[in-house]
Amino acid sequence: MSAQQQPDSSAAAPAPAPTAAPETKRKITLKSADGELFSVDEDVAMEFATVKRFFEDNTALTDTEERVVPLPNAHSKQLSMAITFCSTVVELKGNEAARKIFEESFVREKSNSELKGLIWVGNYLEVKHMLDVLSQGAADRIKDKSVEYARKFFGIENDFTPEEEARVRAENEWAFLNVDEAEYVD
Repeated sequence: MSAQQQPDSSAAAPAPAPTAAPETKRKITLKSADGELFSVDEDVAMEFATVKRFFEDNTALTDTEERVVPLPNAHSKQLSMAITFCSTVVELKGNEAARKIFEESFVREKSNSELKGLIWVGNYLEVKHMLDVLSQGAADRIKDKSVEYARKFFGIENDFTPEEEARVRAENEWAFLNVDEAEYVD
């Protein structure tokens, strides 16, 4: 026999490993303040501490019962965006570079109004990671902007008299150097 043996063609090939049936993910239905229902994978819904706590507080729910979580402080538009954010972050777990690119793009694509609405919903749903990303996005948007811009961004009414404001500006002149005087756009 030669040093290199040929496989015996009469030998039966090993049977292919049985393929596991795709695991169906459990779904949770989230109900927005305006009544819209969102069917969400359980692992995504559990990114929302508010939802997680709902199930911890309602341990009597069985797997066969309909699992609808009312979210009276989350309107459908913001809830939909929060679900998209969390779904993508869950999908990209372990791929930090792709997750970072997604997060930057997600924030960049939002208007100021959408960003603020998402921060509010992120706080209500207690999605710490999303809240951190969005808050940094808001901080980046007001960085080096005028006081007037920041007031409009956050909806803060000026409670200084013109004299008080002039005095504060004079005392802190350094803080107003190189400020971007661009107008606020929502």
